[in-house]
Amino acid sequence: MSDDMVIHFTSNSSNQSDQSLPSKIAKLEARMVGKGSSVTSQANSWSAPAMFGAAENVAEPTVSSDSDDDDNGVEFLIQANTQKRRKLEEDNSSTSFEHVETATDTVKKIVENTETSKVGSDVNKRKQSRRTGTNSGRGRGSRVSDQTKLQAVPVSNGQFDNSYKKLQDGLPKEQLGHDGQTVLEEITSLRAKNVALEEELKKFRQEASDYQHQCQHLEKELKDLKDYEQQTKPKRTKIISELLISVSKAERQEARMKVRQESLRLGNVGVIRAGTIISEAWEDGQALKDLNAQLRNLVETKEAIERQRKLLKKRQPDKSDGGDVEGGLQEEDSLIQDEIYKSRLASIKREEDMIMRERDRYELEKGRLIREMKRIRDEDGSRFNNFQILNHRYALLNLLGKGGFSEVYKAFDLVDHRYVACKLHGLNAQWSEEKKQSYIRHAIREYNIHKSLVHHHIVLLWDIFEIDQNTFCTILEYCSGKDLDAVLKSTPVLPEREARIIIVQIFQGLVYLNKKSQRIIHYDLKPGNVLFDELGVAKVTDFGLSKIVEDDVGSRGMELTSQGAGTYWYLPPECFELNKTPLISSKVDVWSAGILLYQMLFGKRPFGHDQSQERILREDTIIKARKVEFPTRPAVSNEAKEFIRRCLTYNQADRPDVLTIAQDPYLTYTKK
Repeated sequence: MSDDMVIHFTSNSSNQSDQSLPSKIAKLEARMVGKGSSVTSQANSWSAPAMFGAAENVAEPTVSSDSDDDDNGVEFLIQANTQKRRKLEEDNSSTSFEHVETATDTVKKIVENTETSKVGSDVNKRKQSRRTGTNSGRGRGSRVSDQTKLQAVPVSNGQFDNSYKKLQDGLPKEQLGHDGQTVLEEITSLRAKNVALEEELKKFRQEASDYQHQCQHLEKELKDLKDYEQQTKPKRTKIISELLISVSKAERQEARMKVRQESLRLGNVGVIRAGTIISEAWEDGQALKDLNAQLRNLVETKEAIERQRKLLKKRQPDKSDGGDVEGGLQEEDSLIQDEIYKSRLASIKREEDMIMRERDRYELEKGRLIREMKRIRDEDGSRFNNFQILNHRYALLNLLGKGGFSEVYKAFDLVDHRYVACKLHGLNAQWSEEKKQSYIRHAIREYNIHKSLVHHHIVLLWDIFEIDQNTFCTILEYCSGKDLDAVLKSTPVLPEREARIIIVQIFQGLVYLNKKSQRIIHYDLKPGNVLFDELGVAKVTDFGLSKIVEDDVGSRGMELTSQGAGTYWYLPPECFELNKTPLISSKVDVWSAGILLYQMLFGKRPFGHDQSQERILREDTIIKARKVEFPTRPAVSNEAKEFIRRCLTYNQADRPDVLTIAQDPYLTYTKK
C-alpha cells in the first residue's frame, strides 16, 4: 500500500459528509472477499445515541489497499471493519447500553487506527523510494469510509448516566473536537438542571402535602365551628331575645313614666260625661295653666292702662281757662304721664309676645305628648305587644305607629342581626270575604311594586309572610329618625337650605321610579311618607296607592281607577274631575312635591290648609286652586318661588313631568 493511499484513507476517516463512501466501502469489501466488482453492498448506518444529538455521527477511519499488496496490517484492518459491520447488522436490536459501549470502543479504535495509519504511511514512503517500477497500472482502490450510525433507542435514566460516564471517561476531550465538547457541556448543564428540577419537584410535592394536611385541618375546624354554631344557635338566639326584650321593657317603662310627668305639666285626656254620652276632652296641665294665667293678667293690666290713658286725656285742662304757667305745668305732667302709660303698654306687649312664643312651644310639646299617649294606648291594645318572634326570625319590640288597618313595630332580625320595621296587616274579622280578598290583592300589589325598588332614597322592602288567616307581615328597612310630618309639627317652618336638600332627595327617588322599565307613580307623596334615617337621609315609603305605567300608555297618562283615594291637600286638580275618568302621569308626584316644598318653607299648605278633606272635596278647593300665593314672611328666594310655580302649574298639559323638572337649576348643586 502506498503512502498517499494511506494518507487518502486517513483523511477520509474524518470526512463525515462524503455521501459516496458507502458504495466505495462495498466495492472494497467485494475485492477483499474475492467477489466481482459488480456486487455492491449497502453499508449499514447507525445513528448516534441521544446523548450525541441527531446531527453528530461517529465514523470509523477507512484504509485503502492495492489488490496485490500483502500488507497484513492494512488487510487486517479492512477485514476487521467488515466483520465489525456485519456484527453490528446482527446486533442491530441490542440494548441502548450496548450501543453506547460499542460507540465508546469505536471511538477508541479510531484513535488506534489513526496512529497505525500514520506508522504505515512512514513505512510505505520508505518502500516506495526503493522500488523501480511504478504502480500506475494497479488500481489504487476506492476510498472507503465505514460511516455507521447508531440507531436512536430510548434509554432509561440509569442507562443514560452509566453510558455517559463511560464515554466521558474513556474518550479524551481533545479527540472529540469543538462540537463534541459543546455537546458534553450541554449534557452536563442539562443533567444539572434535571437534578435541580427534581429537587424543586420534591420540594413542591412536600409543600403540596403540607397544604393538603393544612386544608384538611381547616376543613375539620370549619366543620367543628359549624357544628358548634348549630348547637349554640338556639341558646344564642334566646340570649339575644332576652336582652332585646329587657331593653324594650325598660324603654316602655321609661316612655310611660315620661308621659305621666309631661301630663302633669302639659295636660291629659279627661272624660266628660253628659247624660249617657261619655266623651274625651283635653285638660291643660299646670304649665299651660300658669301661662294662661300670666297672659290673662297682662291683658287685664293692659286694659287698665288703656282706661287710665283715656281718663288722662279727659282731665287735660282747657288752655283758655287758666294761666299760662299753671296750664303749661299741667300739660307737661299729662305728657309725662301719657309717656309712662305708653312705655308700660310696650313692655306688656313684649311680655305677651314672649308668653305667646312659650305657649306655642308648649302646644308643640302637647302635640307630641298626645301622639305618644295614642301610641302607648295602641301598643297596650295590640295583640302583638307580648314580644313575639315572627317567622322564627323577627323579634317584635315596640310599636312605632298604627294606621287604619296596619301596625308598624320595631323589630330585630335574629338572622341578619339588624333592626327592621314589621308592618302587620290585619283583616277585620267582620269584613266580608270579598273585602278581605280585595285588601289582600291590594297588599300583594304593593309588595310586588315595592320589592323591586332598590335606591338609597327609597325605603327597602325585604320580606313578606303570613302570620295567620287574617294577618300577614311585610318587613321594611328601619329608619330610626322621624318622618317629615313629625319634623314639621315640631318645627313648622324650615330654613330654605334644609327644605331644598330634602326636596332634592325626594326628586332623586322619583327620578329612579320614572327611569325603570316599568315607570311608577307614587300617588301618595305627603310628609308622613317621607322618613329619615339616623344620618338624616330622606327616604320615600308607602307604595300602597302607587300606579304602574304600562308601556302602551300615551303621553297624556293612564286612567285613574282609584279616584277618591289619597291625601287631598297633596293631589293635583285633575284627580278631582268627576265628569270623566281622569288621566294621570308622573305630573301628580310633581304637584305633590311642590306642595311639600311650600309647606316646609311657609309652615302651611298652599291650598285648603285649615280645611278638612271632606270640606276640600265639597267646596272644590283644589279645583279652584289656579294660582299660588306666597306670604311675605318668611323671606324665600325667587328661585324657590319659581320652582314651586312650575310644580303647581294648574293645567296638566303645561306642568312638567318628573324627568323634565328634575333638570331645573334649583335641584342642581354646583360647586361655587
